[in-house]
Amino acid sequence: MKKKTAVVFGTFAPLHQGHIDLIQRAKRQCDRVCVVVSGYEGDRGEQVGLTLQKRFRYIREAFGDDELTSVCKLDETNLPRYPMGWQEWLDQMLAEISYDETQQELIFFVGEADYQQELSNRSFETVLQERKFGISATMIRENPSKY
Repeated sequence: MKKKTAVVFGTFAPLHQGHIDLIQRAKRQCDRVCVVVSGYEGDRGEQVGLTLQKRFRYIREAFGDDELTSVCKLDETNLPRYPMGWQEWLDQMLAEISYDETQQELIFFVGEADYQQELSNRSFETVLQERKFGISATMIRENPSKY
């Protein structure tokens, strides 16, 4: 029987309660969760002092004691920028999480309808979670003292 593996991906620049809620929901519905921290040189996280390596390290530390959650890093520096390059991004992401379709049933947990559509078009199962907290990483980056 295939293991249900949730994938939660994003820049996590910074990690916030909405991200944590999505990861927790994925853990409740699947056997394990792969959190994929993605980004590229000069991305929006790096612009506020959160390099891809730093974000990866913070999230890996946040979930370090969680045996159901693994964290990996996806460097998009040499990939076409969103929304181009979905297939290249997906291929690299699947390699990063060591995806084996004979052993795993992947379910992507996403917070954006565009991501859900792209993944569904490629025959992946998705779960869309609308924002519950009225906050986004963009809002935090733009006004960190408020959040």
